[in-house]
Amino acid sequence: EAALTMVVKTESCTFSGFRIYPGHGMTYIRVDGKSYKFINGKNEASFLMKRNPRKLNWTMFYRRLRKKGTQEDQLKKAKKRTMASSVMSRGIAGLSIEDLKAKKTETGDKRKAQRDATLREVKEKKRKEQDEKKKNAPKAAPKAAAQIKGKAAGGPAMKPARSSAPGKTSAR
Repeated sequence: EAALTMVVKTESCTFSGFRIYPGHGMTYIRVDGKSYKFINGKNEASFLMKRNPRKLNWTMFYRRLRKKGTQEDQLKKAKKRTMASSVMSRGIAGLSIEDLKAKKTETGDKRKAQRDATLREVKEKKRKEQDEKKKNAPKAAPKAAAQIKGKAAGGPAMKPARSSAPGKTSAR
């Protein structure tokens, strides 16, 4: 059996170029007898205001004039999507391709050994610096020198707190 398809007679809007299906749209007949079909009131109002459909980007005339939404346009977009980028092998920031490959093939044990070695070096360096600081640090002054000046060895001498503003006597 051949599939039967129903053919629907459609007309096109004289302003926008859209298809008008049966039971839709409106007909405008001018005094001179020329008839115009519009899909909706927006198109009719634009026509009566003498707007140019070639300048309104929602009309089919505008789209056809600027080749929007054509079949070739969609094919071009499909081609752009399917283009695959070729993989290139090249060095990164000072590393040659051979160095990169060597790093890639490196095992985790080798990296761990390198990390441990650098950590040991850093710790040793810090230990040496602390030893140098201890040797070069001046010996602490005896506490007796602080007591000679009349201060307690616990820290700076404290001034007595004021009970009222200077020059005023309290009314207690």
